[in-house]
Amino acid sequence: MRRLSLALLLALLSAPAWAIDGNTLGCVTSTASVATCRAALINEAWGIGTGVLPSTLPTVTTGVTNPYGGSSPANVASVDSYVSAMSNAQTYTSLLYHANSPNNGRVVIVNMGHQDTCDWPSFSAVYNTTQLLVALLNAGYSVFAYNMPRPPTCGVASDHTAMFASFGNTAMQYFLEPLVEAENYWDAHRSFSRYDMVGLSGGGWTTTVMAALDPRIQLSIPDAGSMPGINQNCLPADAEQTNVPFYTIAGYLDMYLMASYPQPRRQVQILGISDDCCFGPTQWVSGSCASSHGGQDWYTYTLGYVANLRSGATTASFNPEQINYTLLWDYTATAHQISVPWADNIILNALASAVGGHR
Repeated sequence: MRRLSLALLLALLSAPAWAIDGNTLGCVTSTASVATCRAALINEAWGIGTGVLPSTLPTVTTGVTNPYGGSSPANVASVDSYVSAMSNAQTYTSLLYHANSPNNGRVVIVNMGHQDTCDWPSFSAVYNTTQLLVALLNAGYSVFAYNMPRPPTCGVASDHTAMFASFGNTAMQYFLEPLVEAENYWDAHRSFSRYDMVGLSGGGWTTTVMAALDPRIQLSIPDAGSMPGINQNCLPADAEQTNVPFYTIAGYLDMYLMASYPQPRRQVQILGISDDCCFGPTQWVSGSCASSHGGQDWYTYTLGYVANLRSGATTASFNPEQINYTLLWDYTATAHQISVPWADNIILNALASAVGGHR
């Protein structure tokens, strides 16, 4: 476990409110600072001083058994296994579903968050995981099925708390490195023309952080994954969402901007009006959030942080066309889910209209 230096501890204690994930930009003060903030977050998560993501590769096994069995879901040509072996004996497995009719050699990374299982066919039907997987495959996108830590259960919040207790701040890397390694492998083998990412809940959080730290991700769509200011206010959050040293460097609003810069990179954040879990109006009211935020209701607050992002980016000398971040309210979701067909269509339309690529 890494220990905080006295200098860092004093810095945290004296940090201004925005520095611990406020609803204004803190780290991003110019277009040049995007790279500086990214390097600082990478150094914090991996405990290194290079500011560069790991260059390690996963162990890849091609042609493994499809967990869905037989020809389900349709349009799967084959499935590959990616095993990432990391520090502290942490090992994670992800699956790549190759589309039967590839769309320009593109891959969409999907993380469905805290599912309490690594087995995608066993995910609760309410999240609409299979519908999203089928829609992406039918559109010709290969899908990288990427779980939250840690096996054999995957995405159990209490496990995440235990990871930080065991490994300190470096536990943050275990949420991110399996995808970094997969992208390194794709880079080395020129597997795909571009990398895009979609996530729900804790997967939405993962999508936000990964897109901020790794500019190889072009389009990122986090759904119900975060909200600026949760380290200071009334909304409950998991250990990885409130790790003070990490968010003292940059808050979520910084990361939204980092994830959508420069063009043609883009981020589309979705929050559900009827979300029964996280970051929606119901949780805002039940947590008495208005009292923490000047009496603002959820709608006013969310519109306000978007305005803060845009005004802060303008002050930081971003051109208007460089601000490729959008917040959408999902009125059709009936629970904590990627709604069908509304969010599915948002995702497919954004992917179809995307330009540019990693290579």
